[in-house]
Amino acid sequence: MMRVQAGFLSSTAVCGRSASLKPSVCRASGSVFQTQRSYRRANLVRANLKTIDEGEQGTLEYRLAFQQDSKKVSPWHDVPLYANDEKTLVNYVNEIPKGTSAKMEIATEEANNPIKQDVKKGALRFYKYSDSLINYGALPQTWEDPNEKNEDTGCNGDNDPVDVIEISADAKPMGAVYAVKPFGILALLDEGETDWKVLAIDAADPNAEKINSVEDANEIYPGLVDKVTDWFRMYKTAEGKGENEYAFGGKAKDTAFTMRIIAETHDSYNKLKAGAIPNEDLSLN
Repeated sequence: MMRVQAGFLSSTAVCGRSASLKPSVCRASGSVFQTQRSYRRANLVRANLKTIDEGEQGTLEYRLAFQQDSKKVSPWHDVPLYANDEKTLVNYVNEIPKGTSAKMEIATEEANNPIKQDVKKGALRFYKYSDSLINYGALPQTWEDPNEKNEDTGCNGDNDPVDVIEISADAKPMGAVYAVKPFGILALLDEGETDWKVLAIDAADPNAEKINSVEDANEIYPGLVDKVTDWFRMYKTAEGKGENEYAFGGKAKDTAFTMRIIAETHDSYNKLKAGAIPNEDLSLN
């Protein structure tokens, strides 16, 4: 079964989530969207991006593919990382909607990198601990290098795009692509690998202008960051495994640190894409 639906588009698909991306008629909270310059980078992703259901959800064969101008594209490679020229906003691909349990992920090893459900021992994976507390996804054009030990955590990368914990109140559709505002980052150590998790909020959220730090987020959403931090520490215990660990005592680092990690993983991605880093399993087209 194939079903085509309108996709969410880059940075500023914030204007009613419409398929049209026209700065002259768009409006969003905060000053970041007030000039033509702010939209230039966002417009690199055209407003006719669509998602296509291939197969039946809840099956091993299901894929959510991305299409642009009647051609399949990759949410990992064809969506730009930065959503404005100031590099204060980044584009985000939503994999797991808030309130759901199916463990969906960008298929980095498949052509055009559709979203699929993770599989373990031939079975589809679901969160057993609880449904997701937040929208969860990834940053395009980032990559955590498994060949290089991170100087901050002392562990190598996990061979995936950087994860994002998006805290806005609304559940977003799987495959939604929109701008988020990073304000912190957690360093999960998953089976000895660095697994960065950027804390961010939808740039179109009414609270986005007010949130510039974890402290700000705690004022507006009391306890949420701590709940999410604890959730990622504990969720594998429902599968009979031990607790996950964090670097930095489980404390989130600040925005400046966050943007540095995003830039570093973008640089690693660019090296990977250019062939400067050996690759056997990842699909880079």
